[in-house]
Amino acid sequence: MSFRRLRLFVGAVSAVGLAACSSERVAGPGGSLTKCGANAVIGSFSEGSPLGDVAGSDMASPSRRASLGRASLGSASLGSAPPGGVSLASALSFAPLSGAVVSYPGPSAQFNDTAARYLVVPQYPVQGSAPDSTQFRLTAGSGALAVVPSFVEDQAGQVTAQSAFDLRLRRIEAGLPAEERLPSSGPMRAAGAAPDSVRSFYVLGNLETNCFVQTQARLKYTGARVYVYEDTGVPSGFSPSEYAKFGTLFDDVLYPIDTAAFGFPSDVDGNGHIIVLLSQKINALTSRTDCATSGAYVAGYFFGYDLTNGAGSNRSEIFYSVAPDSSGQFSCAHRKSQVETQTPTTFIHEFQHMISYNQHVLMRKGAPEVTWLNEGLSHIAEELGSKYYETKYPAPSGRTTPTQLFPDSSQGFITPNLRNAYFYLLAPRHKSVTTFAALGTLEERGAAWLFLRWLGDQKGDQVFRQLVETSKRGTDNVSSVAAEPFPSLFGDFGIATYTDSIDGVPRSAVPQRYRFASRNTRQIFGRLFPTRPNPIATTQLGCTGSSIQPMLQGTSTYFLTGGTAGCSGTRVDMAAADGSALPAALMPQLAIFRLP
Repeated sequence: MSFRRLRLFVGAVSAVGLAACSSERVAGPGGSLTKCGANAVIGSFSEGSPLGDVAGSDMASPSRRASLGRASLGSASLGSAPPGGVSLASALSFAPLSGAVVSYPGPSAQFNDTAARYLVVPQYPVQGSAPDSTQFRLTAGSGALAVVPSFVEDQAGQVTAQSAFDLRLRRIEAGLPAEERLPSSGPMRAAGAAPDSVRSFYVLGNLETNCFVQTQARLKYTGARVYVYEDTGVPSGFSPSEYAKFGTLFDDVLYPIDTAAFGFPSDVDGNGHIIVLLSQKINALTSRTDCATSGAYVAGYFFGYDLTNGAGSNRSEIFYSVAPDSSGQFSCAHRKSQVETQTPTTFIHEFQHMISYNQHVLMRKGAPEVTWLNEGLSHIAEELGSKYYETKYPAPSGRTTPTQLFPDSSQGFITPNLRNAYFYLLAPRHKSVTTFAALGTLEERGAAWLFLRWLGDQKGDQVFRQLVETSKRGTDNVSSVAAEPFPSLFGDFGIATYTDSIDGVPRSAVPQRYRFASRNTRQIFGRLFPTRPNPIATTQLGCTGSSIQPMLQGTSTYFLTGGTAGCSGTRVDMAAADGSALPAALMPQLAIFRLP
C-alpha cells in the first residue's frame, strides 16, 4: 500500500512550560494556536535533533580515517572470519566468490584477472543528522565511455502516520532534561493493582503538540508482568475471556521475547508490570479523513516522557494502543479482530523502544539510541515475534496454504519488514540505512532491519542485546559490539544484499559473510514479487565505462565490471564528479566481489 506524506508532522514543537491549560487555545508549533481542551495539561518537552547527539559517532576523525584507509580481502573458502588487510597500493587478486573493501583515501582497485566479472559497490559508510546526497564518478579503465543507468529509481519514500509519529517521539525523548528523569527502579509497592479498579491516565491529545488529556481506564487483565487497562470511554471492548487471551499473549509470549533479546525495561513506579492501555483517544490521534484517505493511522506507542516527573507524565511504563471501535465513532473503524491481530506487532516493536530507553538513558545516564539503530532494533523485535511462530508452526502446519513460507500467525510480524527491505533495494541510492529522512520512511526502516538481520547472522542474535545494554550509540555502538570497523561491516553487508543468491551458484558455495544465513532473501522476494525476485539494478561499466551518480550517506549503489574479451586490465576508481577527491568525512569506499 502506498501512503501519502501526512502534513501533521512537519516542523518542531516549541518548548512550553509546566502548566494546566486555562483555555481551550494553547501555544502550539511555531507559536500557532491549537485547540487542546479546557482540561488539558502541557508537557514540558521540546523536540531534539533527528539523531540526538551524534557528535563524533558518524564523521570520523583524521586519525580514525587513517586506520581505516586500507583494502580488506574476504575469505574465499568458508567466509566465517572477518576480512584481513592488504596494502591499498596492491593490485587485487582473489578467487571467485570472495571480496574486498577498499577504503579511503581515494578508493581504487586494480584487478589482475581481467577475464573475471566483478560486483563493485560504492558506499559512504557514515551516519549523519539528515540525508545528504553527494555525486561520485566511478570509472573503469580509461573511463572513455560514458554510461547512463538503464533503469529509473523512485526517489520518493513511503511515510505512514505510525512511522512519522514514532520518529517525533524519539526526537522528543532525545531532548528530555536529565533532571526530570525518574530512577530506573522505583520503590517496590506492597500490593498490586486491584482487579477491575479504575485509574487516571494522561494521553497525548494530538499528533502535533505537547498537549495531554486525562482519561479513566479500568483494569481488565492482571498478569505476572503485564496489566491491561481499557478506557472507560471505549464503546465496545473485548469480553473478559478475550482480554484473558489478549493479556496472556503479552504476558507469556511477547514480553519474554523482547526481554530475552534486548534486556529489561525500567520499573519507575515499582509495580513490577508493564501497562497496556487501550483507549479510543489513541484512535482519535488520526483524523477520520486522514485515516480514510490514506489507510494510515497510529496503532500504538511508547513515550519516554512517561518516565519523567514532567507535567502530563504517568510515571509508569505504558504502551498505548488503539481500542476496538467497529462503528468508526472516533476515527476510521477498528474491528476487534483487527486490534487483536495488529496490536501485538506494535507492542513488541514499541516495547524494544521502552527497553532501549531504560538501558541507555535511565540506567547508564546517557542519550537515547540514534534513530536508525533504535528503529532497526524494533523491527528486529517484530521479526523475533515471527520466529517464535515459525518455530511453533513448522511447515506445513499453521498455514492456510501448505506452501506458504511463513505460518499465518507470523505474517504481521515479518511480511512488512520484508516488503520494506525489498523497496529499499529497488532504489538504494536514495534511501539510507544510517540516516533517516525528516519523517522516516518505510524503505529506511526496511534498510535498517536488513542490515541488522545480516549483522545478527554474522555475529549471532545475542548482538542485539549487546547493542541495547550499552551507552554507546549508532555506528560506534555497532563497531564496538561487532569488534570490527563499521565501514568493513557495511561494505560486506552491501555485497551480501546482492550475493545472497547468485544465479547458477548454490547458496552454500557463497561464504556466509556474503549472504543471510537465516533468510533466503531471493526466495522470499520471489514469493512476494514473482515478476522481479531480484530488486537490485546494476549499472554495466564494462572495461572502459564511467558513470556519475548521486548517493546518500549510509547506503550502496551497484555496478558490474570486467569479464569482457580484450580487457587489457581493469582498474576501478571512485572520485568526485569532477574527478577530484571525495570529501574525507564521507569515508568513501568500494566493496568488491568477484563473481563466478
